[in-house]
Amino acid sequence: MSSAASTSLNSSRPALRQIYFCLRRYTSQSTQTARRRLILTTLDSHVEANQRQLEKDRRRRKMKKILLSTLFIILCTSIAAAQGAGDYNKVEFYGGYSLGRVESNTRGQTVAISGDGTIQLADMCSSSSTDALGPNFQKFYCTRRSFNGFDASATYNLSKYFGIKADVTGHFKSDRFVDTGGGVTTTVDTREHLYNFLGGVQVKNNSKTARFKPFAHALFGAAHYTARIQQTVTVAAFNSTLEDKETSFAMKLGGGLDVRVSRRIDIRLIEFDYNPMFAGDRAISTVQGPFTVSSTGKRANNFTIGFGIVIH
Repeated sequence: MSSAASTSLNSSRPALRQIYFCLRRYTSQSTQTARRRLILTTLDSHVEANQRQLEKDRRRRKMKKILLSTLFIILCTSIAAAQGAGDYNKVEFYGGYSLGRVESNTRGQTVAISGDGTIQLADMCSSSSTDALGPNFQKFYCTRRSFNGFDASATYNLSKYFGIKADVTGHFKSDRFVDTGGGVTTTVDTREHLYNFLGGVQVKNNSKTARFKPFAHALFGAAHYTARIQQTVTVAAFNSTLEDKETSFAMKLGGGLDVRVSRRIDIRLIEFDYNPMFAGDRAISTVQGPFTVSSTGKRANNFTIGFGIVIH
C-alpha cells in the first residue's frame, strides 16, 4: 500500500469511529425504546387483565351477596311461617251463590241491513234509539239486570292477615222482550253468560280462634261475556240470530264477613263486590238474518252479592 493511501486511511479513522459510535448509540436507543414499548405494552395488557379480573371478582362477590341475602330472607320467612302456621289457617276454599247486578257493555251499534242501508245507534239508551230497538228490548242495553250464578275461590295465606287469592265467578241470564209497533210484533230471546277469572290479594284475620272474620280483597283479571240474541218478527225476512262475544279486563273490589262454626268450617254471611268490566269495540257474529252489526264498547259497572261456605 502506498504512503498516500495509508495517510488517507489514517485520517478517515476518526470519522469512521464517530459514525460507528453514533450507529451503536442509535441502535442501543432504538433497542431500549423497543424494549420500553414492549414492557409498557405488556404492563398495559397485565393491567387490563387485572382490571377485568377485579371486575369479575366484584360481580361475583355482588352475586354471592345477593344470593346469600335471598337465601337468608327465604330462610327467615320459612322459619316465621313455620312458627306462625299453627296460629292461623294456611289455606281456605270458598264456594257459594252469587247474585250479579249486570249492565250492558255496549254503548252504541252500527247495523247494516242487506239491501236497505245502515242504522247508526250512537247511544243505545237515547230516545232516538227507542224506535229502532223497541221500548222493552231497549232495557237489555239500558237497565242493570239480575243474573244468578256462583262464586268459587282459593286463598293461600302468607301470614295471619295477608293472603293470595284466585277467584272464578259465573253469572247467567235468559230473558225475553216483546215489542209491538206499526202492526209488527218483535220477540227477542236472549241468553247470556258472564265469567270472571281473577287473582289478587286478600286481607283477613285468619286466626283459628277468631269467631268473626271480616275481610277485604282486590282482584284483577279477565271477564268473558257471551250473548245469543234471537229475534223473531212477524215479517219473517227480519228474523235473525246474533252472537256477541267479548273478553276484557275486569276487577273485583269488595269484601264480606265470615263466621266460624267449627274448626274447619266458616259460614260466609255476606260478600259484596264492585265488579266492573271494560269492554272494547267489536263485531257481532251473524248466525242468521240480514244484519251486519258492530258494537262500541264501554265499562259495565256490575255488582255482586253472595253467601256460602268456607273450608280450611
